[in-house]
Amino acid sequence: HGLHFREMKRNLMSNLHECLSDIGEDVPLQHLDDGTVRKSFATVTLPSADEVATSQQQPIHLLDEYLARNPHKSAACHAFQEHLSDFRSTVGDATRLFAARLSVELGVALPSPLLVSSNDKNYDDFESVVMGGEHLEHFHSYQKSDDEKEGNDSMATIELHTDQGLFIAFTPGMLVDHSTDQSMELSDGFYVQDSTTGENVLLEFTQDDDLVFMLGDGVNQIINNQLGDEDGKKVLRATPHALSLSHEQPRVWYGRMVLAPNDAYLPEAASTTFGQLRQVFVESSSKGESIPMGIGCSSNSKMVINTSRFLADEEHDEDEGGHGVSENQCADDSMFCWYRCMALTEETATCAERRLGLQCVDPRGLVVEGGAGHGDFYPACTNNTHITHPITPYPQIEQQDTDDCTADLWTEFNAEEEYDHVISLKPDPTKPGPDTNLYWSIIESEDGQKKLKARLTFNDVFGWLAMGFANEFDTVHNGMNGGKVLLMKPGGEYSPVTGLDLSVGPNVGAYVIDDTDSAFRHWVDTESAVEKASHEHTDCFTALSFESDNISGQTFNLESTDDIIWAGNSNDYYVGYHSPFSRARLTINWLTGDVEFFVSKPAWGAEDDADVSEADPLDSPTKLEDDDSSSSTISASIGLAIVIISIMML
Repeated sequence: HGLHFREMKRNLMSNLHECLSDIGEDVPLQHLDDGTVRKSFATVTLPSADEVATSQQQPIHLLDEYLARNPHKSAACHAFQEHLSDFRSTVGDATRLFAARLSVELGVALPSPLLVSSNDKNYDDFESVVMGGEHLEHFHSYQKSDDEKEGNDSMATIELHTDQGLFIAFTPGMLVDHSTDQSMELSDGFYVQDSTTGENVLLEFTQDDDLVFMLGDGVNQIINNQLGDEDGKKVLRATPHALSLSHEQPRVWYGRMVLAPNDAYLPEAASTTFGQLRQVFVESSSKGESIPMGIGCSSNSKMVINTSRFLADEEHDEDEGGHGVSENQCADDSMFCWYRCMALTEETATCAERRLGLQCVDPRGLVVEGGAGHGDFYPACTNNTHITHPITPYPQIEQQDTDDCTADLWTEFNAEEEYDHVISLKPDPTKPGPDTNLYWSIIESEDGQKKLKARLTFNDVFGWLAMGFANEFDTVHNGMNGGKVLLMKPGGEYSPVTGLDLSVGPNVGAYVIDDTDSAFRHWVDTESAVEKASHEHTDCFTALSFESDNISGQTFNLESTDDIIWAGNSNDYYVGYHSPFSRARLTINWLTGDVEFFVSKPAWGAEDDADVSEADPLDSPTKLEDDDSSSSTISASIGLAIVIISIMML
C-alpha cells in the first residue's frame, strides 16, 4: 500500500476527532455513564459476490456528504478521507490473513463444511465464513465532558462485556494532542478478564503499528461447539473486556467487527440463519421485549451478553439533541421513522400481505435503515431497501469561492443602507457556519402606522433564506411548527423529488409552517402580499429585505419583544435542509436592540429539517458490539482470544 501501517494509521486517526468536530451536530453522539461523550463514523464492508472479487467497501456517507456540501472547509476531513481507503484495505488484507491462519491452525478439528447457507452455498472453513460475512467498521472519538473531567475516574466508561461477533480487529486507542501538531500517544484504560482468576487485568500497548484481533462469542457458536479435538487445546476464548477512561484529551479508536454470513444457518438450529437471528435481536429491541432465551449465545443454557449493545441505533434523547423518542418506545401500530414514532395507516399496516417491505423512505423513494435519519421521511410499503436505494445528497449548487468572497466584500454588502439596529444572528460566534446579520429600523407610514424595515444578510450563496415568528416554545422544534415566516427562495413550484422550479425565478412569500409536519411540502402558502419585500443574491452573499408591520396577520410587537426564528440553506435547491449552524431561535427587543438566544435546545428544525444525507444507517450509531478499545499482547497461541499482528507493509 505504499505506506507503513504506522504512518498510514497516524495520518488517518490524527484527523478523526477534528473532522468529527468540524461536521458538528450531524455526527451521532452517545453519552456514556461516566460522562464520556463518544462521536462516531460508521460504515460496512460487504462480502464479495464471488470468491475472486474483492470485498466491497461502502462509503462513510456522512463524511462524503459533508465534503460535497463544504468542498473548501475542514482540512481535517479532507486529510481523513485521503487516507481512509488505503487504511481500510490494509485492515481488510490483515483480516483475511488472520482468518486464513486460524483456519490452518484449526485444521481437521472442525467439520467441512463449517456452515451451510440457505442459498445452497457451503462455507468450508473459518476463512470462508469470515470473508462471507459483513464487516462493521466504526471510527470513534471519546472525550470526557467538561462537567466530568474532575469526576470519578473509577467508573467504567464501558462495562465488562463480550462481543457477539466472530472477532474484532482494532487499532489500540490513541490520544490526540492538537496543541503539539497532532502528536499521538497510546492510551491506557483497556481491561480484559483473566480466565484463571476472574480479575480484570489492565493491558498496556507498546507498539503503535499494531492491529489487534480479539475474539467474540461468535467463536463459541461456530467453532467451539463443533470442535473435534479431544484434549481441548484448540478451544477459543471469547474475551470479556472493559474500558475506563480518565484522559481529558480526545481518544480515537478504530474497530472492524466481523459477523457471520447472513445466509448461513446456525449449527444448532438448521432452520435459522444468522441474518434471521440478527433480525430477532433488532425486532425484540425495537419493541422493548426481552431477547428469547439462548438466542445469539453459544448454547441454550446461556443468556445473551449485553444484548442492548447489539446493532441497535443510539437512543436520541433530549440531552443528546434528539427528540426524546427512541425506537424502543414505538407501539405496534407505529414505526420508528425520522426519529419519532409515526402511526401506520391502513395501507402501511398491510405491507407484508402485499409482499412489500415496510420502510422509512423519503419522497425520492430512498430508504433510511431503522428510521434513524433526519429529513422528509415517512413509512411506506416498498421493495426498495437501504442497500438498493440508499440515501444520497441533493445535487449541490455552486459554492462560494473563498478567494473572491472576501471579508471586505462582505462588509461592503452589509453597508448598502443605514439602519438603527444591527445584531449577529449566530448564537455562538466560535461555532462554524456563515455570518448572518439582521438590520432594522422602526419607521412610520404616512398614516402614522409603525412598521419594521429590516434586512437579513447571509454570508453564503442562495439556496433559501427565511425568518419570522416562532410559535409557542415546545421541546421538539422549539416553536418552529406553527410559526409564520417569510421565505425567500430561488424558484417557484416545489417538488420534494426534483426541488424548486428555477424557471420562475427568485421570490419572497409568506408561509405558515404546519403544526405537526415540518417538511416544506406541508407548509401553507398564505399567498398574502409581502409589503416591499425584495431579494438580493450574488455569487457570494444573500439578503432578504422587507417593510411590514406583520407576517401572515401576526403583527410585530414593535414596542417590546418578539420571539423570532431564522434559517438558511446554501447547499441545494430543495427546501428540506439547513445546517445546524445556520439557524436559531431568539428574542429581540425591537426598541433597544437587545437579543437573547435560545441555546439550551436545538433551534428551528434542528433535527427535522436537517439534511436527509445524515439519515444513512451506516452513519447512525449502529453499535459495534465491542466499540471500545484495545488490547495487548498476551499470547498468540490458539487457545487465547487476543492476537497481535505487527504490520510494516502489506
